[in-house]
Amino acid sequence: MDTALAEITLVLFTTIAPAGVVGYVVMALAAICSRERERADRVSHYFVVPLVLVISGLIASATHLGTPANALYVITGVGRSPLSNEVVAAVAFLVLGGVYWIVSFRDDIGRAIRIAWLAATMLAGLVLVGFVAVAYTVPSVPTWSLPTAPATLWLNALSSGPAVGLFGLLLAGVDPGRKMSAIVLAVATVAAVANVVVLALEWQVLVGVVTTTTRAVDLVPAFPGVVAGYALLEAVSVALCAAALLRRPRKTADPFAAAASASRARRGRLVLVGAGTLLALIACFAVRFAFYAMHMTLGV
Repeated sequence: MDTALAEITLVLFTTIAPAGVVGYVVMALAAICSRERERADRVSHYFVVPLVLVISGLIASATHLGTPANALYVITGVGRSPLSNEVVAAVAFLVLGGVYWIVSFRDDIGRAIRIAWLAATMLAGLVLVGFVAVAYTVPSVPTWSLPTAPATLWLNALSSGPAVGLFGLLLAGVDPGRKMSAIVLAVATVAAVANVVVLALEWQVLVGVVTTTTRAVDLVPAFPGVVAGYALLEAVSVALCAAALLRRPRKTADPFAAAASASRARRGRLVLVGAGTLLALIACFAVRFAFYAMHMTLGV
């Protein structure tokens, strides 16, 4: 518990940054698949939503460096330091995504350039998530050096990121459509179910992780409750998003009533998906907090 509280900024970073990357991927795919330039532009203008999540996590994690001067050593460790790899990958993603967001307000971006740029940014983002996932594979920390550790981080991202992407699309005034919404929510659901299974397996493995003075399960006695809470919050999150995006709007012959109804529907959808996004992030935050709480060094 003490480790998790001490590293709360890293808990936040490893929760919201991967979710932001997956949210960006969802929005980028919507922009790439759109044949309408105006629609693609609207989506591009709201890439700021997932980018803000990632940069907020990066800023929060910077407190882990101790002093700003230590940031200079990050660059020198690229290739051999997991922290350096994370930071450089995050900067690459944010630079690509940020510059594209600025350029997207111009009117002369061709579709081929848009697709290539977004593809490069998505790749950089996925590389970032990959580096974050393996950063905690430390042989001297047996509770972290498990195959389940990187799996849970990826599954966290895939279970919370889709809601971030859908929320960004709605903020942009873009209807993702029932087909895309169903696919994205299916990904989130499958990821959440898989995460529960992986976390249950992790708990079974932790039973056998002991030192001369400590049992891993004693460090996180509430772990089963955390997993149950994660499952519940994710289920509610998906249900809220599904209720907002998959139901059919009511039809009316009165154009004024139809316009008013559409406006109310847009606001309602935004509120529901926003609530679903927040619940998904809280669920993943709880899982990451438990991960840091189970820190146990060999010989201690």
